[in-house]
Amino acid sequence: MDIYTPIEEAGEIIRKRWADLELRKKVEEKLQGDFPEILKDEPHGLIWRCICTPDGEFKRFLDLCEQADLKPIGFENSQDKFHAGNFTKYMLCDLRFSNGINKNLQHYVVKERIVDFNGSGGKRMCDLETLWGENLVDFHHFFLQEMFPIIKDRTIDLSEWMKRRGGTPEKYYFSILSFAICHTVYFDDYDLLESEKNFIDEIILPKFYEVEKYFGFKPIIVKISKVGEHSRDPDWWCYSKESKIIMDNHIKTYKK
Repeated sequence: MDIYTPIEEAGEIIRKRWADLELRKKVEEKLQGDFPEILKDEPHGLIWRCICTPDGEFKRFLDLCEQADLKPIGFENSQDKFHAGNFTKYMLCDLRFSNGINKNLQHYVVKERIVDFNGSGGKRMCDLETLWGENLVDFHHFFLQEMFPIIKDRTIDLSEWMKRRGGTPEKYYFSILSFAICHTVYFDDYDLLESEKNFIDEIILPKFYEVEKYFGFKPIIVKISKVGEHSRDPDWWCYSKESKIIMDNHIKTYKK
C-alpha cells in the first residue's frame, strides 16, 4: 500500500510540517478547533485502539515513537460495543501471554480469559467487568501504565468526540486522518487482517486520498509491523511473561 511513510522519514516530516503555521491553521480551522488539547502542544506519535493495552503491538509502537523522537499518545473508543467475532476486542478479554520458546522455536503461549462472555455481547467495552470485578478499561489502563510508565495519563477516550464528528467511520475518519497532516504521526497496520479488507477499501483509502487532496499533503501513517511479520509470528498479540506476574499480583490484591 502506498499510504505508508517510512519510520526513518516520519519524525523529520512531521516536525517540518508542524513548523508550517499556515498548514496547522488550515487543519485546525477545518476541524473547527475540535480536537484533543494534547495535540496543540507539539507533534506526537499516535495509536488508536478500542482500549490501549501493553501487548506486543503496543511495545512496537513505543519503540517506533522512540526511533522517531516522538512522544506517544493513545486514542481510544471505549464506548464501542463488544462482539466476540471482532478479533481485537476478543483479545482484550481473552489474553495471551508469552511463556518462552519451545523446541520448534515457537512461542509457548498461556491463555487467560478475564471476562465472562455470557451476556457480554452487545455491551459497551467500557461497561464490561473482569472476572474479579474490575472495570475492563480500568484494568487495561492499570496494566498499560505498570508495563509502560511513559504512557501514564497519555491515553484519551475519543468516544464523545467521535459522536460529535458524525458517529460513523464514513464521517469521522476524515478528521482522524487530518490529525496526521501536521499534529501526529499515525501508527497502524491497514493491510493486516483479511476481514478488514472491505473497511480499508471503502473507508480508509477514500478518506486518505480525500484528506491528501484537501491539504495538499498525505497523512503520515507508519506501518507498525514489518511486511509478513504477522504471518510468521501468530503470537503478535501476546503479552510478556513479566506482565503475567504483574496481572496475577494485581488480581490477588484488587478490592472492588
